[in-house]
Amino acid sequence: MELLFPAVIVLVSAFAFMNGFHDASLTVGNSVVTRALTPRTALLLAAVFNFIGALLGQSIAEVVVEDVLEFPSAHSEILLVIFAGVLGGLIWNVLTYLAALPASSTHCLLGGLIGAGVVFGTTAHPAILFSTVFAPLVMTPLLAFLLSFILTGIATRVFRSAAPKPLFRGTRVVSSVLTGALSLAHGIQDAQKSAAVMMVAWFAHSTAGPIDYTEIVVSWPVRLIVAAALALGTLLSGWRIARTMSVRMVSMDPVKASVSDLTSSSFMYFAAFVLKLPVSMSFLVAGANLGTQFETGRGTARMRYVLPVAGSWLLTLPIAAVLGALLAAPLLLLA
Repeated sequence: MELLFPAVIVLVSAFAFMNGFHDASLTVGNSVVTRALTPRTALLLAAVFNFIGALLGQSIAEVVVEDVLEFPSAHSEILLVIFAGVLGGLIWNVLTYLAALPASSTHCLLGGLIGAGVVFGTTAHPAILFSTVFAPLVMTPLLAFLLSFILTGIATRVFRSAAPKPLFRGTRVVSSVLTGALSLAHGIQDAQKSAAVMMVAWFAHSTAGPIDYTEIVVSWPVRLIVAAALALGTLLSGWRIARTMSVRMVSMDPVKASVSDLTSSSFMYFAAFVLKLPVSMSFLVAGANLGTQFETGRGTARMRYVLPVAGSWLLTLPIAAVLGALLAAPLLLLA
């Protein structure tokens, strides 16, 4: 048990790294495919803005530890739940990357922790889980699809008579700016969840009495650890998922890429600062990309790639929960 706390810190850092590695190609995929940015420049830009975003904000971390998750009362059990839950989420994140499928790192993490918590006899309130986890999981990609569809239709009509070369040149500049905005939003959203879990582990390790989760504030050392892990994963990211989301599933041009990234980043900022809800960037991008494909009424989306993405969208949270529970079951003997 003495090694449990450092193991948890390493594991949460590894999850943050994989979060950046898994999601980076989603934030830069559209701009790279449409040649707004080179791959090297895009990943460097994304890494910088992910790092900055990871240092901003606290509201989502508060929601995660106070409302979404419920931990056991025994401090050793808290660490065991975090270990099993984060490991379960990490395993599914890696498997979906190898399968070139998007997966919500948010729902990998929350699903794993919920599943592990059930094994140790704790559950969050069903109404809170529905409003903060399940409803946003289902609704935000659908809303992103609808908004992206509307904006693409407007852009198509506004720029119908514009010459393609200058139009695409201008929208590539817009796409580059939006890549930075989306990366910043990703850092704000995703880093807070890992940082919140790491802070709970720190309190479980360093305090003796009951933990008051309303008093947990993410410290700067924890923010820096998570920010560095997220940025490093972003910088070293591969392109497997970008090929699925921006090449195989859809046909993108600079205008559509700008519309999609504008839609995704707008939802991310609105969720972070107004609704204060954890949302999935992966499926916001998927919904927004798909929404750009139907402006003529005849969709150009390729269903053989859309269906596996939809399956990952719906199955990530329950599969992560099952993995977390399976990993927590043998650890229950150590409690």
